[in-house]
Amino acid sequence: MINFGFWNLIIVIVVALVLKNNWRLDDDEKVAWKNSLFLKSSVIQRLMQFFRQPIVNFIIQAVVVLVVTRFLCYTGWLVYSLNQPNPPLWDFKWFYVASKLAHQHLSPFNVEIFNQSFCSLTKTCGFIPPFVYPPNIIPLIWFLGYFPINTAFTIWIVMHILAIGLALWGANILLESKSPAFRTICTISAALIYGLVRDLQVGNLAIFVAVLILWMFILARKYQDIPAGLCLGIAVCKPTLAALFILYFLFKRRFSLVFVSVITGTSLVFLGLTLTGNYVTQYLPDTARGFSLWLNDPSNSPYLSITRLDLMVVGPRLLPNNPLFAKLLSDFIVLILVGFVGWYWYLQQSITAWSKEIYLAEMVLVSCLSIAINYSQQTSTVMLIPAVVFLLNDLLYQIRYYKFSMRRMSVWLAGVCFLAVQTAVIHGWLIGSLANRWNVKAGKLPYFLKVTIFALPSYAILGITLSILVLAISSLRQVASLQLKIKNY
Repeated sequence: MINFGFWNLIIVIVVALVLKNNWRLDDDEKVAWKNSLFLKSSVIQRLMQFFRQPIVNFIIQAVVVLVVTRFLCYTGWLVYSLNQPNPPLWDFKWFYVASKLAHQHLSPFNVEIFNQSFCSLTKTCGFIPPFVYPPNIIPLIWFLGYFPINTAFTIWIVMHILAIGLALWGANILLESKSPAFRTICTISAALIYGLVRDLQVGNLAIFVAVLILWMFILARKYQDIPAGLCLGIAVCKPTLAALFILYFLFKRRFSLVFVSVITGTSLVFLGLTLTGNYVTQYLPDTARGFSLWLNDPSNSPYLSITRLDLMVVGPRLLPNNPLFAKLLSDFIVLILVGFVGWYWYLQQSITAWSKEIYLAEMVLVSCLSIAINYSQQTSTVMLIPAVVFLLNDLLYQIRYYKFSMRRMSVWLAGVCFLAVQTAVIHGWLIGSLANRWNVKAGKLPYFLKVTIFALPSYAILGITLSILVLAISSLRQVASLQLKIKNY
């Protein structure tokens, strides 16, 4: 797993010492857990006795240390990449070429212009999937055009590292426990989401969108609607991940936040069109043609792509020879999922008297829907960081206030398992290594594998959403029951 050279051994020792010093509960947590009915359950007691066995305890600690060390050793890849003559970040090249074209007052949305410039700037020629991002991304990547490609690549890497730090910081803010142990668990769990590493590998901007959404939620909970709206307006540069939140805030009647986000996004759109010398009448046919070509590329096609994890590929994978029924099946699954989430939202609002308050469960479900119902790739899993926090908070809440429930904990464990599919171990290493054995882009992947192992990330997104939905509805019932007991008392 790790090359145990001298420096790696030093890193392992440092990681072990840091984790040991932070693996503790604070005094308030100890008091809250002392009389916990959850922890007094016979099932939990037997489980605790099992984990307290010296050999089991040692194995768990060793695995945690090795996993964290592996993540830290990934910085070696960054150092290697920064010293390469040709940057390896594939997605980054699209943003760099688009920025360069904008500096020349040329349209990156025109397929021929973009293809020629991509060949001359990156030395990668042939058919290149077109640039299909909306115009509001141009002002955000404008700065890249001022630098040579290697310098711009270094800046992009540094920005990604800062964004990862902000994402982990935001996750700890949302965590309800202040104990170092749970903050450590939260940080490690969030860092294991495959999208963090994958986004860094290819140089996508999903991590920036995820950070903006995360901090928008933190600000919105404090009713700081103007900065929250600015974050959402900027995040809409990747509309598949962010646009659904505008609809959510409309339903929550946070109109000032929506207004600021719409004004910000619209201003960036017109600025982007101006910078690229475009008119709307010219942009629309260019982007329609480019989007058609882009969707038929093997890496994006719902029939061929194994990197897509949205639910719109479930039907095409199961029914590859029946396009109509394949689309109807995917649409039906999405419609049912949206209906369940809408039902939860109605229950939540009914209990809270249609409050404008923003709740973590709602934010997590909208994040899951943003991945599930729209086009999404491996990098989009960074949107699942709030789901990690939700599951930890839910566990803490049950430990503090309720008895152990096997049914509820089974749902919670299912959510954890589905989330584990989106880690680098399964999504990256297992599926990636199997994909190298077949010519996936030529459509030679066996049908059985396509609808089982290679469809696991899509099924996991559905499973995560449903698990969180069940836990959220269960929590609503627990709160309603507690309120009724207090009222009767």
